[in-house]
Amino acid sequence: MQMTLTFIGVAVFIIICWRLAFFYNRRTKNIDDFLVSGRAVGFWVLIGSYIGGAIGGSSIAGFTGYGWSTGMLNFFAIFPASVILFLFILFFSKRLSILGAKYHLVSIPDFLAVRFGDAIRVPSVLFVFFRMGFIVGLQIMSLGLIFVTGFGVTLPIGMLIGGILLIGYVAIGGMMASIIVEWFQSLLQSIVIVAVALTAMFIVGKGNIFAAFDAAKSVMAGKPNFSFSPFDLPVNQIVNYAICMGLYYLGDQWCFQRVFVAAKPDVAFKSLTLGSVLGAGFGFLPFLAGIMLRAGAEMGVIPIPLDTRGDNVFFYYVINVLPAGATVFFLVAFMAAVMSCGSAFLMGGSPLVVRDVYQSFINKNATQKQLVRVGRIGILIVAAFGVIGAFAIPNLVILFNMGNVFTACGVLVPVLACFFWKRATSRGGIMACWIGGFTGLFGCIWSLNNGGSYMLLPNGFPIVLMGLIASLAALIVFSLTQKAQPDEISHRTLYSKLLTTDKG
Repeated sequence: MQMTLTFIGVAVFIIICWRLAFFYNRRTKNIDDFLVSGRAVGFWVLIGSYIGGAIGGSSIAGFTGYGWSTGMLNFFAIFPASVILFLFILFFSKRLSILGAKYHLVSIPDFLAVRFGDAIRVPSVLFVFFRMGFIVGLQIMSLGLIFVTGFGVTLPIGMLIGGILLIGYVAIGGMMASIIVEWFQSLLQSIVIVAVALTAMFIVGKGNIFAAFDAAKSVMAGKPNFSFSPFDLPVNQIVNYAICMGLYYLGDQWCFQRVFVAAKPDVAFKSLTLGSVLGAGFGFLPFLAGIMLRAGAEMGVIPIPLDTRGDNVFFYYVINVLPAGATVFFLVAFMAAVMSCGSAFLMGGSPLVVRDVYQSFINKNATQKQLVRVGRIGILIVAAFGVIGAFAIPNLVILFNMGNVFTACGVLVPVLACFFWKRATSRGGIMACWIGGFTGLFGCIWSLNNGGSYMLLPNGFPIVLMGLIASLAALIVFSLTQKAQPDEISHRTLYSKLLTTDKG
């Protein structure tokens, strides 16, 4: 019975996705419609899209697992990344929105090219594309696991089904279909996160959710590596996480696109500001749920084995503890979260193919119809890269996180130079991108092979910081040893000029 209900729920959600795709396909007239929703996304839709993309399916399950295993420690470690994302919105969203509308920007390489010329598209596309592709591979693998768990198919068959469903509706409907699914998913996801946390708190607090936190602290007191206090986390670990997991938000394709789709600069600023605050709250709730589930298991009132792996706790609770109807709803909502995250990164990769490769280097005079067609082909290319990676590479999670590192190393310094250093030249920006990105990439590889991690060298030094130092040095040296070219117009992207000469 549960499998039948799950199948019906999944089918209904998929039908909604595809209906949206065909609806917005009829409204797609040009490449701006396809890649950035015609720059017409309103306040409430953008908030939902932001929350849906920021807190995906892997975050729900993963953060619940962290709460189960370590309490609040990992929340305090990753919270600075949310602060940096908030700062990106606070300082850059309005100006990026102005630039996006003025120059029809759709990607980070597009933005860099306004200042440094088309040559910088080559390294920046390389470093941004890998991150997009790896996370798409992760989402298609997650969809495959959902079909394995829910319907008993093999993983390759599950990934094939999930991939076709995901790729199809995104390629047909474009960004607007993706954003509406994110908005819808954020509603389902919010219900799931709140419900899991509240039901666990109700059980642990013996009917009083306000007593649950004190009860959990009492039960978990003295448990090794489990804490409710930020002071139990080494300061250097917080700093390292802020550098390694937060700085790339200042040069993140997903963030840039959320700004570019907004109807106007004020919409981008207000909706993403509120969305980031709400997103941080929804990011906290899975940790709280994990803590309560662990406390309930320790008390013997929530039947979850104490040796359950952290990343399996959410699914065990949903499938084996909750009533069948709730289980079906939660599984469908989780699938929605995975699909919306996958669609967001597919749409993040497509502009790299159509604008930064095809239109810039292959066919500068392409018609709008040709561009939209190549945009859809770009989605297939990103998906194919992700699927091949998921099958061929043993640990795609590490590669995705490595992608975060060398994307930040490659594009962050040039992005900031566009805004804040008038003296930066095209050669300086290009070399900063190449040298910073490859420093991050080879730093990750060397560190993993010599006792470190993809984030930290064996001596504990952040690889991102090493790459950014190399990138900054390259920017300064090559800019100061080259005169600006006649066609370089530095004030196009200069932060202070946008403030005074452009209206949003």
